[in-house]
Amino acid sequence: MGFLSKVGNFFIAAFRVQAENEARLRGFYRREYTTEEVVETIRPFHESGKVIAFGCNDTYRLVNYLDEFYACDKHWWDYHKDRFFDARDMDKARLWTQDGATAQSLGINFIKGRYSNKGLSQDPALIHFGSNSGFQLLNIAMLMGIRKAILVGYNMQKVDTVSHFFGDHPGKLNKNSPYDKFRDAFKQIKDNQKEMIVNCTPDSALKSFRKADLLEELNSL
Repeated sequence: MGFLSKVGNFFIAAFRVQAENEARLRGFYRREYTTEEVVETIRPFHESGKVIAFGCNDTYRLVNYLDEFYACDKHWWDYHKDRFFDARDMDKARLWTQDGATAQSLGINFIKGRYSNKGLSQDPALIHFGSNSGFQLLNIAMLMGIRKAILVGYNMQKVDTVSHFFGDHPGKLNKNSPYDKFRDAFKQIKDNQKEMIVNCTPDSALKSFRKADLLEELNSL
């Protein structure tokens, strides 16, 4: 299944759990937030309909109100599918993958993907890989017609030697993360699209977008 629907004039909180600390989130925020506080800060804006929550990979372990969920890797779905489908409230999320066999076997939505150095795909039938799931998630959101993306968890580097909030991926999922390559993919996004994206991630090495305090940005909606 490709993209047939448009989100329209909604806003987006695009979650990506890459290197958020379970301790304190430091950096650009005017105040310090725990990971739980970040999730709860966004919740009332989601409940009021001001934001749509997008997440990928292990974010389902932290956020129980995701509207759109994406996981690229067949190995990820093979490892997580039982726990994922048992997770509370995940039945409310629309699920996506670029792996056709996984989409068919699990009965979830399929979106074609391809490698490209031309930024985000503007073809509603496919996404560009950008070498990382956070890029692919953002591409999905843009294709749905969002007018603003608020990025949370887009560190694009290790934080205190940690790559993920849960530690390392298990088994075949534990792959090297070429952060330079990840960041370069975001640099290729067109300027008019960059203006729609705000990075509210502390300790972020991603410099392609305007940075802002999360709560201040949400209050401006």
